[in-house]
Amino acid sequence: MAHLILTIEDRKDKIVDKLSTVYSLNQISMDEYERLIKYSQTIETEKELKIFEKIVSEYNVDQYEYVKTPEPQQEQKKQNPSVGSNKNENVAILSTRQTTGPITSGNYVSILGDHKIVITEDDLINDETVLNFSVILGDAVIHVDDNISVVNRVIPILADVKITDNVGSRPGRKTLIITGNVILGDIKVKVRKKDKLSRIIDTGINPF
Repeated sequence: MAHLILTIEDRKDKIVDKLSTVYSLNQISMDEYERLIKYSQTIETEKELKIFEKIVSEYNVDQYEYVKTPEPQQEQKKQNPSVGSNKNENVAILSTRQTTGPITSGNYVSILGDHKIVITEDDLINDETVLNFSVILGDAVIHVDDNISVVNRVIPILADVKITDNVGSRPGRKTLIITGNVILGDIKVKVRKKDKLSRIIDTGINPF
């Protein structure tokens, strides 16, 4: 038992070191860093440790451990802030986030958080759009128009992926494909509630 505890502590220390590297590279905010450090201090079991490892692995820190000359990249970012950034990366860690607007693809990470994604038919630039999810002890709720077809390719592990029956109930040409995995969490796909003006346009009926 003592050997197991020592192993967990050693692994936890290595992960915390990687987390510190992530923070030094400005990949996470100070608040997120402090929350994750606080979470690491409560880890006692192998299961909790694996969840923590999964959280830190989402930041892809290993690629930075072998980069010996980051200065040119930093200089490029000063000249062009978009260099090295991923505009399609949407992360909610111990927080709540809502995402809207046009999309062509994207990665959505929800760890101990809640993520709401609102998608209209006009938001989908392509006829087929793939969104990748990684949900751990969190929730992701996708609100779509009822003429958008949704294909589920997410792998749930002790989790649920639910698509309401009225999704894709009207003929449409846009398809949304969701992939990735959800662990001890939920992904739900619902029909977006339309405002009054949108309902008038759809039905052609003027209530006034």
